[in-house]
Amino acid sequence: MNWQELKSSEIGALAPDTFVVVPIASLEQHGPHLPVGTDSYIAEGIAAALDRELEGRLLILPVQRLGCSEHHMAFPGTLTLQHETFAGVILEALESMVRHDFRRFLILNGHGGNQAIGAVITEKASQRWPDVQVVFTSWWRIAAERLKKLVEGAYPSVGHACEFETSLMLALHPELVNMELAVDDGLPPSAKPLQHDLLTGPAASLAIPMHRLTQHGVYGRPTLASAEKGRRILEASVAALRDLLVACWPYPLPNPGAGDTKPSPLR
Repeated sequence: MNWQELKSSEIGALAPDTFVVVPIASLEQHGPHLPVGTDSYIAEGIAAALDRELEGRLLILPVQRLGCSEHHMAFPGTLTLQHETFAGVILEALESMVRHDFRRFLILNGHGGNQAIGAVITEKASQRWPDVQVVFTSWWRIAAERLKKLVEGAYPSVGHACEFETSLMLALHPELVNMELAVDDGLPPSAKPLQHDLLTGPAASLAIPMHRLTQHGVYGRPTLASAEKGRRILEASVAALRDLLVACWPYPLPNPGAGDTKPSPLR
């Protein structure tokens, strides 16, 4: 169910234990072959596929297209919010929904620059609303073990505008991809503890602007992308997210003051 397509009365009639998915992403450069809306298109596509997998039982919020992209600002087309602004926007959106009695939220991230602040948002949410559950994940993190077997290129093949993101866009929006312009690029940090990609986190962190890591805005090997691989990435991501929802919320949350009720599992 898409929030913006429902009438007020329809949203008001939904149960408080309805799963609300909050997709967050970015508008930033994605190399010469992909549009600046790549992360947003991917987050939307995964959320929609997850809703289909769960037979339309999710309530999908419109994707938050502006993310934390300061590290891409050397490339034209990038828009960014400061971390404090971004966190404020998401928390205030959550507060609006909490005031409408929703209590279970999945923040589905499609942009690496939102990863750190996403953890802060969940911590702040738990302090602000102790009886509300807010789970945060990025599609590539939750599905990492499933996705590793799909990587064809040598490190660093999956990073940004890469083998995976390009494949997903070929599966979801091929009309927006120009593979003739795709170029492999990316200079990984020389220190091994700092090296990472979409599927493997670093042992230590050092913030490095993208223009110091890539000439073309690409970090990875988009020339290895394909629509078929994109469909397999989509399937793996949806399966992992479904497992996450079932693990976190196998039963509806209790309704305070309503007495014990027989739960119905999400299966």
